[in-house]
Amino acid sequence: MKAFITAEFSDAALEELKLVLNDDIIYESWRDTKNLYFKDEDLIKRIKELGAEIFICEGDNVKKAVIEQVDLKIIGSTRGDPNNIDVETATRKGIPVLFAPDRNTIAVAELTVSLMLALARKLYSIERILHSEEEFEVNEFEDYLKYYNLFKGFELHEKTVGIVGLGRIGFSVAKLLLPFQVRFLVYDPYVDEVRLNAINGESVDLNTLLSNSDIITLHCPPTDETDDMIGEEEINLMQEHALFINTARASIVDEYALLEALKEKRVAGAALDVFSIEPVDQDNEFLELENVIVTPHIGGDTYETNHRHSMMMVKGIQQILNHQIPTNIKNPEVLQGYTASEEIETQEFSDIQPSLYNYSRQIKQIIDICKEMIKKEYIVGTAGNVSARVKLPDGQDTFLVTPSTVEYENMQIDDLVLIDAEGDTILGKRNPTSERRLHLAIYQARKDIKAIVHSHAPYSTALSIARMPIGPIVDEIIPFVGGCEVAEFGMAGTDELATNAVEALGDNLAVFIANHGNVACGTTLEQAWTVCQQVELAAKIQYHAAQLGTIYALPEEAEEAEKEIYDLMRDMDM
Repeated sequence: MKAFITAEFSDAALEELKLVLNDDIIYESWRDTKNLYFKDEDLIKRIKELGAEIFICEGDNVKKAVIEQVDLKIIGSTRGDPNNIDVETATRKGIPVLFAPDRNTIAVAELTVSLMLALARKLYSIERILHSEEEFEVNEFEDYLKYYNLFKGFELHEKTVGIVGLGRIGFSVAKLLLPFQVRFLVYDPYVDEVRLNAINGESVDLNTLLSNSDIITLHCPPTDETDDMIGEEEINLMQEHALFINTARASIVDEYALLEALKEKRVAGAALDVFSIEPVDQDNEFLELENVIVTPHIGGDTYETNHRHSMMMVKGIQQILNHQIPTNIKNPEVLQGYTASEEIETQEFSDIQPSLYNYSRQIKQIIDICKEMIKKEYIVGTAGNVSARVKLPDGQDTFLVTPSTVEYENMQIDDLVLIDAEGDTILGKRNPTSERRLHLAIYQARKDIKAIVHSHAPYSTALSIARMPIGPIVDEIIPFVGGCEVAEFGMAGTDELATNAVEALGDNLAVFIANHGNVACGTTLEQAWTVCQQVELAAKIQYHAAQLGTIYALPEEAEEAEKEIYDLMRDMDM
């Protein structure tokens, strides 16, 4: 079969395709010819002149009239979305349509991070000024100091990055940013939870993301749902120091509102690769702004992208000729009777190296809780411990625990320990808490529990020594905690203590450990810490009531009603 190719192909891919098609190729790259076929009649004429049965393009319009009036056997679009092809008509005629998913993911992700760094360090401004003969002049030290002050930037390290759309490109951007130890806010109604967990991101609504991000980057597709998603009202939510990156589509943003915000410095800076009118020309108003980087839709313009999409076409054609169904076919139903090719799973998590800093948000919460416990005299030194259930990039459950060898007043992020379900250390230079068996036993028994705070708070410890559970006397404790029994005694750090604790905990969120204070649980670290304080307050009230004499319980019907409330709240994962 003769192939007519107007998409740009790498030399290596062309040579490979020549072998597949016995050298029967007409290659007229649009970059060389400076021509794109937008008119049906021009493309129909050229395909008929050549007698081509395979047509591979990038920007040409292959619509209904073209497909119906030529005799094509295979159509290929070297785009991630082959929206330049009338797939419906091709399917009706039994013509397979190849496309190139994920071809430019790496290129766009790398450009996005490059633009973030260029904005943060004002490289665009430095370049403009230093290359301007009229503006740049240094004769005295004061001149140098003026520019030194003007060019002061900021670091990406530990900043908050808001990602709108955690698809392939958004996720790749996040992975590139992991070494900067940034905090991720993600707005994506269809977010892949595994991806979100892999970057330790927080799923938030759009307004929360815009209001709290230092850097905002767009990676959502152009759909009715995303059209003008970020308008004047949303732009006004951004912080004055925020940087805005758009390498996705212009239709997502109200360009005029963004232009005005940048002019008035209500948004510190922007980097834009996409515009409502393209190609970018000298009349583009964003070019007039000194706080904007403009690039002419070059997100995927790399040698590697070109080779990647070329080889996808070559492999797809080869598979079709071998009666196999390619993985990059838009309408596989046209290949009835063909053998499904083996799809190689993309290892999109394999290149993420786990680090304690990936969990900095949870670790900082743990450290803050430990310091609060010290202030409240719930613990002394390391007599008490905190943990959180987190996930490795591949989705596997692991557990952050406090160390056994560091005073909590001085604890830093790299003092925490990440352990697996067996209690073995995955990350960390310290020894994990000696009570890790207790934490792991609870996590294994209760999948709903995501965080545990074990304190030696004085009143909880007093009741645990007296083997006195919290009775139904404080009406706030049952609906929020469920109850607090006393576990049988077990030596600290033993499986016996852990087993006894799980049995006494039952479906509640708190338990007393005989002679060891309380263990409080929650679906979040905030909830576990709140439960810990509620239990200690209830223990204090019960302790003082006991000093006065008889303790009067709640009426039985009130106790039952509050237990029902607790069951409802637990089922709601609150």
